[in-house]
This record gives sequence, structure tokens and C-alpha cells, in this order.
Amino acid sequence: MPHAPDTLALLRLGRLELDPELRAFQPGPAASDLVVTATVEVPDSESEPRYAWDVAWADAMREATGLGAGERTAQALAAGAGNAVAGGTWVVVAAHGQVLLARWLPHGSAAPSVRVGPLPHLRELAAFTARRPAHVVVLADHDHAAVIAHGAGDQHPAWRFRVDEQRDPHPDRPPAQHHGERHVTGPEPEGGGERNAGAIAARVSAAAASVHAGLVLGAGDQHILDAVAAHLPASLRPVTTIDVGHVSTATDAELSARIGAALDGITAEAIGAVGGLVASGAAAAQDLVPAAVRGVDAVAEQLAEEQVAVLLVAADIARAGDGVSYRIGRRPTDFLVGDSDTGTEVPLDDGLVWAALHQDSIVVQLPDRAGPLAGQPAAALLRRARA
Repeated sequence: MPHAPDTLALLRLGRLELDPELRAFQPGPAASDLVVTATVEVPDSESEPRYAWDVAWADAMREATGLGAGERTAQALAAGAGNAVAGGTWVVVAAHGQVLLARWLPHGSAAPSVRVGPLPHLRELAAFTARRPAHVVVLADHDHAAVIAHGAGDQHPAWRFRVDEQRDPHPDRPPAQHHGERHVTGPEPEGGGERNAGAIAARVSAAAASVHAGLVLGAGDQHILDAVAAHLPASLRPVTTIDVGHVSTATDAELSARIGAALDGITAEAIGAVGGLVASGAAAAQDLVPAAVRGVDAVAEQLAEEQVAVLLVAADIARAGDGVSYRIGRRPTDFLVGDSDTGTEVPLDDGLVWAALHQDSIVVQLPDRAGPLAGQPAAALLRRARA
């Protein structure tokens, strides 16, 4: 059965998974409960990269202490700092003297900053993950194929699936005596083109299931990629070709830039589709059971009911407070607006994202409040819209 358009759009966006330690964290009013979120770019230093990296984190620790973080928590930041050789940006969240999250991002994915508050600042990281959904890469060469699974946001190491291909028992036969379309790409047993394509497709389906992926990218021999695609379920088609020609089947690391560009295009289209659903759902606001809502108050109500499938926020949402108090209640999904004696007061964007991530929502950041936000700082596509 084909997927509905909204389901396909959500399959093409990534969700930030909270590690158990971070998911279990509870904000509190005491100074000792403060959380540090440090976003640090790897310095551009050819002569002394390790020293420059150490200095960058020393500066972050000093800034965190100046903003009110406990000394143990500030010092914990360095423990989460990754390898400077990889370049890019590292995001580290620490609280109570422990690292709760450490993630690598490509250069330019998030602005450098050090934030201290009752909640981790996860808006940029969650928005980046939305644009880096789980995906599977198929590397197809004349004699070998490889299938590599990537989780959303590359939060976990890529998993390489072995593909056992059949070999022609008579490799000296002329290609014209081989069977199946793939005879033009290299040795095949009789009828083995389709059997091998089916075997590779089965590994692709298993890889996609392992990381909950709805996207397949391919590189290498186009004949093989087309043959594999014909055996995939509709939810994993089409296979997006990112490179044609000879490729290494050992790793897809050399294709990272092309993979990123392909994902940018796919997720931009998916975000546009979600925006259209929000616009049409919010336009029918008179419905007793809305499919989408706009505005902080309406979004907060749906977060408390754990109905938010996709949270849309404007890039300038942090400036939308206007003196209103926002709190996280007894449950992490209880986002309270206005005067309240319960919960912990939190920044608007941190509270919205925290409540959304605790109900496994996708978080999308939009550059401005035009389009689906219609002038509001936040909107939501609701789970009931997918029924």
C-alpha cells in the first residue's frame, strides 16, 4: 500500500534521539541544577591543532563559569570534546558534573555559543538532525556491492552490511552468454543478475529497518542500482543516485559531501510538504479536531497532550518571549504558558524543543515567520493529522 504524502514527508526528516541520561534529566530551580550547552568550532590551526582545540574548550569552560555554571559541570565540557582532526563543530551538554550529550556537526551547522540555563539548548542540533534523516547508501561496483546504514543525524557509527553475491561458475564465457541486464556490468551466473539484485535489495531493506530509514542513496554502476531498486518496497523508492562510475565499496566516507547535498535537497522538499500540511491544517482552525496549530499557546496545549508530530519554530523564536513566563511542569511534555506556581521557568525555545523531543517529535527551524508560520514564532503538525 503506498504511503500518504504526509507520511512520506515525515520519513524523509530526522528525529533527534535523547540519550537515556539526557532523557532522564529533570530541570530544577537550584543553581546546582543549571545545564551548560557549549557549541565549539574546531579552530583553523595547521601548526598546533591540538593546542588550539584545548584553548577553545578552556575558553568555553571559563565562559560557562562566568554565566553561573558550577565548576564541576563547566570542567565536564572538556570530557565531551571530540577529536579536532575531524574539523567541524562539537556540541556538548553537561549538568551535575557529567556529560549528557556530545555530538559532532559539519562546519556551519550551528553558531558557536555557550549557554547556561535550566534546560539544554537543543534547537540547532534538533533542526540539523531533521535535515540529516536516517538513510542507507548502496555502493555498487562491477564485482562487489556494499550497503551502509546511517542513523538520523549520524548519532551512531555507520553500520556496514555485508552483501554475498553469487559468482559465475564459468567466468571465461563471453558476456553475451550471461543472463539478466546486469551482464553488461561484469560476471554473473546464469540468471544471477536478478538473483543478486534481489539479494542486495533484501540487505538494503534490512539496513533501512535497523535505523528506521525511509531513504536510499546509491553510487556506482547505474545498471546495478536500477536492478536493486526494482526489488525494493515502495517506501524505499526511488533510489537517489549521487555518483555514477567506479566507487570503492569499502566505505562511503569519500562521498560525504555528495550525500549531504542530496539530503539537503530531499529534506528541503519534505519540509515544504510539511509546511503545506501545517498551512492547510491551521486554516481549518474551526474544526473540532485540528490537524495543525499556530502560535505558542496553541502549540503548548498540543505538546501537553503529546500530539505534536512536527514542531516548526522560527529562527528568531528566542526573541518572542515578550515578558511572558514559560515553565516545564512535572512531566517534560508539560509546557506551561503564563503565571504558574508549578514547574521550572525556562526560555521559550528551550522549553518548546524539550517538550517536543520528549514525545519524539521532529523539530524544524525555519529562517523567518513567513509561509507556514504565518507570522507566529511556532507551529505544529499534529499526530492526528496522520490518521
